Amino acid sequence: MPEKKLEIGIIGLGKFGLRMATTLVSLGHTVVGIDMSETRVQLAEETLNSVYRADATNISVLRSLHIQDLDWVVISVGQSVEQSLNVTLNVQELGGPKILVKASNEEHRKILQRLGVDRALVPETDAAVMAAHQLTYPGMLDLIPKYGGIAIQELRVDHWDGKTLVDLNLMQRFNVMVMGIRPVGERSFIFVPPARTVLHRGDTLVVAGRADSMGDLQP
Repeated sequence: MPEKKLEIGIIGLGKFGLRMATTLVSLGHTVVGIDMSETRVQLAEETLNSVYRADATNISVLRSLHIQDLDWVVISVGQSVEQSLNVTLNVQELGGPKILVKASNEEHRKILQRLGVDRALVPETDAAVMAAHQLTYPGMLDLIPKYGGIAIQELRVDHWDGKTLVDLNLMQRFNVMVMGIRPVGERSFIFVPPARTVLHRGDTLVVAGRADSMGDLQP
């Protein structure tokens, strides 16, 4: 369960919106779904806490649904940039929730960023970038472009057998930080391990650093 249970609105219950909504529910959050399609509303009713067939381009409708009282609103209203921006501006005018918007393309994302939304993503583009980096750096778990291409990657210890984190001095040599260690044969990670921790062949490390530094590591 999450440390804090959030109340989140999902406007647009297509493939992306519904998948995000059902995942958020499984993580313990309260989700309110909104869509104009009766079919999508009926489908979402199987898993969401509350679902409404409503027009999110009407600010009065959003206000009546108390969108302003939510922690987050996710806007995923299809391919219409105009409709997406209309809904985004309505939510911003209500004030209160943070906003995540699924953008149709990079131009749409740039407009949303200028509007000051908390997060704008282009799923297809972001997935393609992530896949390319994972092919280049096997074991990569995540990529955070916003912070200069910071990557989170798993590494399996081989040549570093018997060395400590102090010996390796990864931060100074590669600007890479060890976030966790899973000792060989164990199922759990030790997060923020002590600098004197001795590594053994087969240990799994989770490291964070610039993606272009990862290729220099020979664990």
